[in-house]
Amino acid sequence: MSLPKAILCVILSALSLSLGIPNELLPGSSILLGFAALVPLYTLLRSTRSWSLAAVYGGFMMMSVHLISSFWLAYFKEFAIFTLGASALAYLVMGLLAGWLLKYSLSFPSHLRPFVFAAVWTVWEWFKSIGFLAYPWGTLMMSAPHVKSLIQIADITGAWGVSFLIALCSSVCAELLAQNRFRPFSLLPVYRSLLFTAFVLLLTLTYGNMRLSTLPASEESINVVLVQQNTDPWDEPNAEVPLLVSQRLTREAILNSPVKPDLVIWSESVLPWPYQEYRNHYALFPRSDPFRAFLSEIDTPLLVGAPVLVNRERKEYANSVILLSPDGKKSDWYGKIQLVPFAEYMPFTEYAWVRKTFDTLVGFSSGWQPGTEFKSLSVKTRDGRNISFATPICFEDAFASHVARLYRTGSSLLINLTNDSWSKTDSAEMQHYAIASFRAIELRTTLIRSTNAGYSAVIDPAGTILYDMPLFTEAAISANVPIYRHGLTFYARFGDWLPTLFALLLAVLFAYKAILDILASRTLTYNNKWLTRITHATQNTGFLTFSDYDRD
Repeated sequence: MSLPKAILCVILSALSLSLGIPNELLPGSSILLGFAALVPLYTLLRSTRSWSLAAVYGGFMMMSVHLISSFWLAYFKEFAIFTLGASALAYLVMGLLAGWLLKYSLSFPSHLRPFVFAAVWTVWEWFKSIGFLAYPWGTLMMSAPHVKSLIQIADITGAWGVSFLIALCSSVCAELLAQNRFRPFSLLPVYRSLLFTAFVLLLTLTYGNMRLSTLPASEESINVVLVQQNTDPWDEPNAEVPLLVSQRLTREAILNSPVKPDLVIWSESVLPWPYQEYRNHYALFPRSDPFRAFLSEIDTPLLVGAPVLVNRERKEYANSVILLSPDGKKSDWYGKIQLVPFAEYMPFTEYAWVRKTFDTLVGFSSGWQPGTEFKSLSVKTRDGRNISFATPICFEDAFASHVARLYRTGSSLLINLTNDSWSKTDSAEMQHYAIASFRAIELRTTLIRSTNAGYSAVIDPAGTILYDMPLFTEAAISANVPIYRHGLTFYARFGDWLPTLFALLLAVLFAYKAILDILASRTLTYNNKWLTRITHATQNTGFLTFSDYDRD
């Protein structure tokens, strides 16, 4: 394939994937573009003979998807050099290996290629979504949250099963299109792959429809008020504004609510200072509407984002969710464990030269301290029931295994507090929702997302939106949130078993093939040497000439 065509294939795949997930042109998502996303890349890698070029194409594909779909990372203030610049470079480098592995997957027989290719792609998505530098955006699963019957398998496979299915469908179609022979018998292996994929897809949809029709009824419920104050703490010079807006919206929602709420939920980063150390200050702040007097007035527990001092000597703070009682006491809290690298914390700052580099580039080298305890919080409803809930903070709800660990602490509900207002784009808000919504299905529990500017919503265990608020709008809603009995799905018990299994199988399969290729190469070399000797011998005797051999 010529270089212009190769570049076009990379661009088409990157655009299809980036437009398949929520974006500025299509705020929702497109499963059709998701299904088509890997066809150009598969075709390109299949026709590329150079392994080094295949690696380069993979690197540029991964970097392009990241830049197109996550361009809004550039709005992360002075951190943009890391959040977008450094991450794009990292994707380019990691994508070299991904491109090489995807190319290697296409060296298998035609009936196996699509399955191996799809497994490699799934492992790639998983690999970039784990560890302290993880970033689970730009994945195929993000094109599917509205296709409810397809995504119900997430309670078994996690969202990785959805990505695998989409990648498999894309790969089989690409393999079929890539065949330039139209003899029926030569296409039988590809047709068998197509039929098997269709069967798996049909089985998935059947399971999805069955789960949708047999979901158990909720055992109880909790009345909550969700507040979306639509202020950006980074741009707001007056720290009183987010509090004043949140307090006003809360009063209005409680006044208009048919029942008094059991819990009021604000978003991440609303309280600017640690509550425990600034309790007396909050008795006077904001000046026109003091916060502690407000707590007493609404007579309802409040869940809110605030810093928590975790080391007084070193003045270290955790980005946290705190539960405040009406009498102004901090009942409980949870510290964010999965922090945003190069934004909420600076890795490797134990080295002086690293601190100096950060100080030069962004003006400081310190950040939040990660939380240390996976836990659930608990609130007592007005009728005396205790409701346990886990509170993944912002970025954390994108990590399936992390949320599953929180859920296994006894949670009956997920409540996520988020601040994405800095992104200033609809696509950033909807992409975060698209990833987070899978947590409700994987764990079969209700998920509440309370955000600064969106997307604030209540999502049931089937992934259906029960309540929501428009993006970048001051709003508050009263919601009767269903609570389901705490139980462990297959995914909740075994976590990321599917991509782990794929990674192990691929390692064995690739090693086995590499050994066979080496043995075959040595055998061919050995045979060629003997053929040369025989040729020379027969030419010398005159019994046989080189022209007698079939040179085809």
